Amino acid sequence: MLICPKCKKELKKEDHCYRCPEGHSFDIARQGYVNLSLKQKKNQGDNRLMVLARSKFLEEDHYDFMRQFVKDKLVDHNIHTLIDGGCGQGYYTKEFKQVVDTVYGIDLSKEAIRYAAAHDKQSQYFVAGIFDMPFSDHSADCITSIFTPLPHEEVDRVLRENGIWIVVGPGPDHCIELKELMYDRPYKNDWPDTHMDHFECVSQDLISNKAVVEDVWSLLEMTPYRYNSPSSSLDKVKACKSLDTTFEFVVSIWRKI
Repeated sequence: MLICPKCKKELKKEDHCYRCPEGHSFDIARQGYVNLSLKQKKNQGDNRLMVLARSKFLEEDHYDFMRQFVKDKLVDHNIHTLIDGGCGQGYYTKEFKQVVDTVYGIDLSKEAIRYAAAHDKQSQYFVAGIFDMPFSDHSADCITSIFTPLPHEEVDRVLRENGIWIVVGPGPDHCIELKELMYDRPYKNDWPDTHMDHFECVSQDLISNKAVVEDVWSLLEMTPYRYNSPSSSLDKVKACKSLDTTFEFVVSIWRKI
């Protein structure tokens, strides 16, 4: 199922590395992950501080109800081989392994993958991009894209016939209270597309929950507002001690046709 990122031939595990027939080899790191990215930029994806901030928030389990919803869908669709695209620090990946035989997590952030591999010894983690996945054609039962860009062509290539693509994004009112705190004119998120070439929409579910967030800054770190908001808005978040927050997600399930 794994392919070499250089020559696209089969990649097999040999002792402490993965190797292809052309002799390209990729070492297994001490934490258990493998770097298959050919883009050797120093800071790809989330850095260490971002990973720790996101992990701190996720470990509060405000998103657990969504994680369990997706996990149940994996059981419903009898998934045996799954790729968690843009898996970050493996918060969802680790849980999915409880109900799926073979689970791969990929992300361009080496720091995130290092964290994921250190905290989950059952799934297989690789530093790799979602737009050039190190997997052979038609090899996966399911791909999950949770708060990530949507690599339509690559998902179409890697999924087997009738394979399932689970896409999770923000619902219209996701974190609306945070927006109301930060902005004079808070906006609602758009509803996701209901049409994609080569896929049929099996279902779209809107799920939500409310919870009091004590560390509002860590919540902000989970959103794009952290990096595109004026300092005055960020100061409001820093001054906020707690926030009753709506967590709302749209879970879309697509079948490859």
